[in-house]
Amino acid sequence: MELPTPKRNNLLFQLLLALAFAIPWAKRALPSLIVLILLIACYDSFRNRTFARPTTFVAPLGLCALFLLMVAGLTYTEHPETAINELGIKLSFLVFPLLAFITPSITHENISKIQHAFISGCFLFIGIATVHASYHIVHSGDFYFATYDRLSWYIHPTYAAQYQAFTVYLLAAMAINGRYLFNKAILHFGAIVLALLFIVLLSSKAGYISAILVMFISMVQAIGSGIAKSKSVAGFLLASSLFIFIIFSLPISSARVENAIADIQVAKQKSEENDTTPAQGTSTQMRIVTWRSALTVLMAHPFGTGTGDTQYALNGIYLANSETIPAEKNLNAHNQFLQFGAELGWPGLLMLLLILYALWKSYGGDYSVRAFALICALNFLFESTLEAQAGIVFFSFWLMVYSKIDEGIQE
Repeated sequence: MELPTPKRNNLLFQLLLALAFAIPWAKRALPSLIVLILLIACYDSFRNRTFARPTTFVAPLGLCALFLLMVAGLTYTEHPETAINELGIKLSFLVFPLLAFITPSITHENISKIQHAFISGCFLFIGIATVHASYHIVHSGDFYFATYDRLSWYIHPTYAAQYQAFTVYLLAAMAINGRYLFNKAILHFGAIVLALLFIVLLSSKAGYISAILVMFISMVQAIGSGIAKSKSVAGFLLASSLFIFIIFSLPISSARVENAIADIQVAKQKSEENDTTPAQGTSTQMRIVTWRSALTVLMAHPFGTGTGDTQYALNGIYLANSETIPAEKNLNAHNQFLQFGAELGWPGLLMLLLILYALWKSYGGDYSVRAFALICALNFLFESTLEAQAGIVFFSFWLMVYSKIDEGIQE
């Protein structure tokens, strides 16, 4: 049997590197890159009649099953045009599992190169965002351009913070293994500090929690790698304390955290008093409203509303409870578990949990797999991450990459 030529394999790998590099900053280029990768991979696979079974196939098949559940949802949707559009956005759920079965396995060394490409893309985005913010601050005098959605510009701040949190983990893991950017420890740790500062400025509450989570994961990995427990714990406590201190030192970031805490207290009090007064327009209060509404939809539709119908169902609940703000803004569930639950019912919710569990079980000694799964699971709690290209491609791409690790070749 003729095997794929090294030259074409190298081209495919270079395109994977380009995609990893582009994910954090070049969202308009992603569809073209994905199509090109798929065409080359399919050509090689069918030309040479070769298929490469993933190291772990449960996660890719689970992602494909989610897409098939959405296709099945077409049979009972009341808004077919919306459903078709949603399927188009989520084609990555089908494309990347296919790539997992037709692309060659990826060595640990090449996994590392893909991670480095992603890290480079994240720092390029920091540069782009900083230049954009600086320009507007100079011309308008408005320092709000240095934070939240004006800083992240064309990328939602929660997605940008998620990318940076994963980068912080990857850099920390390199340091634990004695590897540094350009073999310079000072530069390496400076890069970690820069990414953490950017997360602070993004003012995403989910991003803050993600950053502390990756610090904790890094501590666990350091202990598992033989670094003294006392040293690892002290490093975590110092880094997380400084991170929290900086958050509360900046007016905008501290205000967002304080408002979130106040909103939770208000929501708890309203629940205890059975107060049905509509929520105010803060992000935390809106999330509480969307979560409760999505849960109501799930309870009413155990097999989901049907693909494309979820937003209409949520808006109906909002208006029935006099919550006009989320209805006017067409707010989704802001929780991926509840989002799939409302749209695809319990089968969709359980399938997403199965995918995350499969990722967790497949780590094979590579902590980055579990770090990725935990970061995604955390963000799924606060955002409907898999409803937008920025989250869909990030999740699907890394799921495919980690399902292709060649366990027979270690670094």
